[in-house]
Formats: sequence, structure tokens, C-alpha cells
Amino acid sequence: MDELRLSDVGAMRAMAHPLRMKILGSLRIDGPATSAILARRLNTDSGQTSHHLRQLAKYGFVLEAPDLHRGGRERWWRAAHATTSWDDLADPEAVHALEDAAHQVWAQALAQYRAEASRQEWSPEWTRAASSGDYPVRTTPEGLNALMDELREVIARHSQDGPGAETVTILLHAFPRRP
Repeated sequence: MDELRLSDVGAMRAMAHPLRMKILGSLRIDGPATSAILARRLNTDSGQTSHHLRQLAKYGFVLEAPDLHRGGRERWWRAAHATTSWDDLADPEAVHALEDAAHQVWAQALAQYRAEASRQEWSPEWTRAASSGDYPVRTTPEGLNALMDELREVIARHSQDGPGAETVTILLHAFPRRP
């Protein structure tokens, strides 16, 4: 799977829904599922997940997975791409809606981790390894592009499976700021 880079306003608007983002994220991280499985994973109902899966499929975010069909009426789905990014120069209203939804989902994920960590559901090693911070740098647009490309390469190099491995979410924002 590869990266889907959004520039189509209709696709951006379709993705600008927190539950759709969570559904797509679950299919990417937890693997293929039916609407009923997704409903259990995301604490919602299968009617909602079914509706949102159809919308995600319409824009190519998810694909049916007939190879997983086990009979009956169930429909299995999988993510069509490993990641999604978007063109910030597309329709400003669509970009704003998409980013608002993304930030809401990301904030919920961080809050969930923090709650789990405070209940000591993560080992001290994981709690020490998890981090947040900001790192101001002075650079040019070309320098920022180069930095982002290098960070993506570093992230890809550190992806590993094996004993003790967990899925880690890395949120990275890079934008200019005037004092």
C-alpha cells in the first residue's frame, strides 16, 4: 500500500468526518473488518459504520475484501492506502474541515493514551519512550521540504515488528510561524 494524496475537494469533504477517519485508521492498524467488527472496535453501531464505509469506498479510501468473505451477508473491507495526506492549496474550506476532523481524532487518540498511561496500562518503558514536544527551527520552504522528506525516511527506517512491538502514532506538524 502507498500514500493517497488528496487534492479532490469531494474526497476531502468525504474524509472530513471523525468517524470515517477512525474507521480508516482501524482498517489500517487493526486490519480488515466488517461493519459489525468496526462498530465493536469503535464503540458505535454497525449501521453507522456501514454507511461510512460506503462513503469511504465511493472515494477509494477503502476496498471490499471478498477474499475474507466467510459466507452470509457480511462484507469485509480493507484500507486502500497506508497513509493519507492532502494538498493544502486545494479548496480552503475543504482543507479546513478535513484538518479540523483530523485534529479532533488525533486529540482523542492522545487523550486515550494519556488516560491509559495514568492508569499504568503501559509499561514504564513505553511511558518513558512516548513523548511530545515542539522543536522550532529557522529554515526556507526548500529546507522544510527536505526536512520533512528526511523525517519520513527516518520514520520508515524505525518501523519494526517483533516481540514487544506496538503500533505507534507519530503526529508531525510543520508550519511557518510569525512572532
